[in-house]
Amino acid sequence: MKPPIDSSTASEPGDLAASWFAYLHSGEATDEGRRMFEQWRQAHPEHDRQYRSVQQIWEATLAIPEAELRSVLAQREPAVLPTRVSTAAPTAVPTNSGRRRLVWGLAGACSAALVGGIALQGGWLASPQHTIQIATPRGKRQQVTLPDGSILDVNTGTRAVARMYADKRVIELQEGEIFFAVRHDAQQPFIVDAGASRVVVTGTRFNVRHDADAARISVESGSVVVSSGPWWQRQSRALTKGQGVDVSADQTLGEVRPHDLHSLLAWQRGKVVFENTPLAQAVAEINRYLDQPARLDAPALRDHRIAGIFSVDDPEALIDMLPEFVPVRVYRLLDGQIRIVAK
Repeated sequence: MKPPIDSSTASEPGDLAASWFAYLHSGEATDEGRRMFEQWRQAHPEHDRQYRSVQQIWEATLAIPEAELRSVLAQREPAVLPTRVSTAAPTAVPTNSGRRRLVWGLAGACSAALVGGIALQGGWLASPQHTIQIATPRGKRQQVTLPDGSILDVNTGTRAVARMYADKRVIELQEGEIFFAVRHDAQQPFIVDAGASRVVVTGTRFNVRHDADAARISVESGSVVVSSGPWWQRQSRALTKGQGVDVSADQTLGEVRPHDLHSLLAWQRGKVVFENTPLAQAVAEINRYLDQPARLDAPALRDHRIAGIFSVDDPEALIDMLPEFVPVRVYRLLDGQIRIVAK
């Protein structure tokens, strides 16, 4: 299956959003296709809004009874529709053509407002009571208190949207990192969507970092359930205090492991902790706090290990300190770029 911009003649943002949704959930999306999708999504705010609408309607269909959903889709196309598959039975997963047909049918229904209409009638698709846009520029941190009393510590370079519904609280973490101190409410689950990853809690303290489609979830207290993977075969992990899990860019959900919360949450104290950290990874971490990322042009030193605790409030000084414990030179170019080269 090709990316819809190459294969679709649709020109309306809503139609393209549905086509992109189908492509990304087909199981055949490539890294290049995902890159093209991100370019399309970021090209205009309406593209992002339309795609999120398709996502929301799709989630609403998961609550619609099977027979009723098939009836809705049959209104658009009378052909035989594949049965929705339970994630608990991987052996029953349909063929690729079946998957594509189901998602294309649902995506088409989304763009035609068929599924949206029945979801509204059944009470499955509601508008949020509050919507809060959250954005933190590079080098800055902030704290946000939600209407329910939950507190969000927001790290540098973060974009998110909080939507408060009558029966749930949903945070869309588009990129960056947030530490959540969630007010307990068993009647309103607290949900964090970070790319393909989803975290569900009722009340706890946990951290979510989302970079380039990958995610890391760590729990300070309480418990959470993390899920990820293709919609037809999602996996989940239950985490408790001191545990964490990584989700790779291809939606693979890692194993539950102990997480060093003191180091991972050092950013809340204005610090960054490196413990036997490869230089390339350390520079990438420092770049989160720089207005203009530094470039490491020292291939032989990418795996050079460093250790220390440094302040993120002055990342420029941190870059200047590198030659003191790594055999590199730091050059600042006239255009503001920073180059790090081997001595």
